[in-house]
Amino acid sequence: MYWLFIFCFYFFVFKDPIEHIIPAISYSDELITLMAFPIFLIKLKRYHYKIRIGKWKIAYGRFVILFFILGLFASVIYKFQDFVKIALPDSFLCIKFWLAIYVGKNIFEGLSLAYYGERIYRHIKIISCIYLILFVLDQLLHIFPTNLRYGMRSTQLMYSQPTAFVACNVFIIMVLLSIKDTVRGSMKWLLILLFLTCSTLRSKAFGAVIAILMIYYFAFYRKKKVEIKTFIIFLPLIVAIAWDQIEYYFFSPIQSDSARYQLLVKAIDIAKDFFPFGTGFGTYASYYSGAYYSPVYALYDLTNINGLRPENTSFVSDSFWPMILGQTGVFGLASYCIALILLFMAIQKLRGVRLTYYAAALSGFCYLLISSMAESAFVHPIAVPIGVLIGVLINQKRIVYKKENE
Repeated sequence: MYWLFIFCFYFFVFKDPIEHIIPAISYSDELITLMAFPIFLIKLKRYHYKIRIGKWKIAYGRFVILFFILGLFASVIYKFQDFVKIALPDSFLCIKFWLAIYVGKNIFEGLSLAYYGERIYRHIKIISCIYLILFVLDQLLHIFPTNLRYGMRSTQLMYSQPTAFVACNVFIIMVLLSIKDTVRGSMKWLLILLFLTCSTLRSKAFGAVIAILMIYYFAFYRKKKVEIKTFIIFLPLIVAIAWDQIEYYFFSPIQSDSARYQLLVKAIDIAKDFFPFGTGFGTYASYYSGAYYSPVYALYDLTNINGLRPENTSFVSDSFWPMILGQTGVFGLASYCIALILLFMAIQKLRGVRLTYYAAALSGFCYLLISSMAESAFVHPIAVPIGVLIGVLINQKRIVYKKENE
C-alpha cells in the first residue's frame, strides 16, 4: 500500500512533463477515475448487492448523482450534441473529481499516513530539493520557457504552464501538511514550496498561498475550525490580489471579445432560456463542446469571440462555473454547490480526527475553489490527484478510530 502511494505521488507530480514524451499518459486521469466503477461493483458484491448506508456515508454523493442525472436529462431533451459520443464522455469529465475521491478512499483504504509519515517525508524533501535547484538554475541560466509578469520571470520549470506547477506544489503541500505532526522541520519545506508557488506570479497562486497560510494559522496555532465566515473576511484580500485580472477580463474594454466574460454572461442567459435544466453535457464551456463544436455557441452569437471560434477553441474550457450553469441549469448548479458544501462539512469533521488531515484536505479544497474562478478546476486534470488525496485523508478517520478501538 505504501509503495503504491509513493508511486502515485511521483506519477502525479511528474505527469505533466512526462506527457510531452509519452502523450498517451494524458489519459491516465480518466483511467484512474474509471476505476471507481469496478471498485463499486466489487464492494456491491461484497455486501451481497445491497447498498450500505452507514455512519461513514458521505452525503455529498447523492447531490453529485443528482447533478449527473440533471445534465443527462437536459442532453436527452434538447439533443444539441450526440448523446453517446459527446454528452456521456463530457458527463464523466464533470464528475471525475468526485470519482477520484471515491477511488482514493477505497484504493488506499488501509494506508495510515501517520504510520508512514517519516518515509513519505523523505520523498517530499527530494521533490522540494529538485524544484529548488531547478528554480535557481532557471533564474541564472533561463533554462525553461516562460513569460514575464510584473517585469519578472514566471516560474514553470519543466511543466507545460505555470498553473500545472502551482497545482503540483499544492498537492505536495497537502501531503506535507498531512504528516506534519509525525516529522520534524516541516515548516522549512512548507515555506520553500509556498515561495515556489508564489514565484509563478499567478493570481490564483497568491490566493492559494494566502488560503494555505490562513488554514495553517487557524488549524495549528488557534486550534480552531476555519469557518465559512473566516473565508469571507479574507475574501477582500484575495480579490485585491487578483484585481488586475478581474478588471482586465470583466471591466475593461475587451469585454466584447473576452471569452471568460462572454461565457459567464451567456451562461446566465442560457440558464434563463433553458430553465431549469440547461442545454446538456458537451454543449457549453466544456472540452467536448469545443472538440465537437456545439451549436449553442452560434445560438448565442459566440462564434466570433477570440478563443471560441470554430477554428480556434483554445478558451472554450477556460471557465468552470459558466459550464456548470450553462450545461445543467439552475438545478444542476444548485446540486453541485450543495455537494461542495457537504464535502466541506465532511472535511470539517477531520479536525476531530487529526489537525494535519484537516489542514491538508481543506488546503486542496480551497485551492480548487480559487482555481475555479479562472479555469476549469474541478474538471481539469489537476483535480484528480487532489481528489484522490482528499479521499485518502477522509478515509483516515476509519483507520484512526479502528486503532483506538483495538
